[in-house]
Amino acid sequence: MRSDRVKPVHGHAFFTINYSGAFSQILVFDYHDPDRFYYSLLHDDEKYRSTMEGLLASMNQLLSQEEVRVNGEKVEAEALTVNLDFRGEAERPAITFYIEFDGKLKPGEENVYECSYEPGTAEYDYEVYWIFPDGSRIISVKTSTECEIYGGRFLVMWARRGDRYDGYEKIVFTLPPLSSRDKAPSPSRGSSRSLWSS
Repeated sequence: MRSDRVKPVHGHAFFTINYSGAFSQILVFDYHDPDRFYYSLLHDDEKYRSTMEGLLASMNQLLSQEEVRVNGEKVEAEALTVNLDFRGEAERPAITFYIEFDGKLKPGEENVYECSYEPGTAEYDYEVYWIFPDGSRIISVKTSTECEIYGGRFLVMWARRGDRYDGYEKIVFTLPPLSSRDKAPSPSRGSSRSLWSS
């Protein structure tokens, strides 16, 4: 089984925020795996764990190279879990990461999320979805990719293979004042085949 022939074909990212400033991200990469390398891991627990640990470490290394700021204050994003799934075929694995970071948000006022990272060219199609809490409003978005706002609090950004991106994103948004809402529950997620960091 060869891992060097595994090629990424698509990416998805889903961001959610709660009123207390907890940012949660689910990041999914789809691959074409003609030699069924990832499928073979399901029959070897030790190799599965070492491979997933390596992927989790690599993702956290990538996250450490990004600069994320919430209202001007630098925050640290961390990948907490990695999960292996398949899109109906052994040759179509999907790797999912669960990522978190916390920021100090200002209820009833403008808030700013910024992310700086290495510019480059998209190697595959990808989409990024942002879901803001009920009562929030997205004021402006700065990104080199395509984007669209829906219903005032839903944002979609996307790029296609070969598109250039400049490595900077900025989202300005408001949250409702404390008097107008209750805190949202923290998101939860389970999986049948995952690796949690300690």
